[in-house]
Amino acid sequence: MSAEYVWGAIFIMMGVTYISRIIPFLLLAGKPVPRWFKTWLTYVPTAIFGALVLPDVFLPAGSLDLGLNNLYLWSTVIIFPLVYKTKSLGLAIVSGAAVFALLQSVL
Repeated sequence: MSAEYVWGAIFIMMGVTYISRIIPFLLLAGKPVPRWFKTWLTYVPTAIFGALVLPDVFLPAGSLDLGLNNLYLWSTVIIFPLVYKTKSLGLAIVSGAAVFALLQSVL
């Protein structure tokens, strides 16, 4: 694979990503957005985070693992009350990583 091919692929992917993100802004520029739509948009980051994280929590080896050796699941269980109370995505990531590292070093 040549360097030109790799750089070409990178720039094409950058362009496609940019275009797909800018089109909604161009279409909605200057138009009022309904309240229900703004409310719906607030759930998008949480839904994406859940879709990315939950398979790793429950399926760490490719199959369902609810055992005591699943540190991902235990980290999630431990931080859940804190994250539920604060509803902070950043806190979920930082505290989850810290608890996982602590469990990994202890166990």
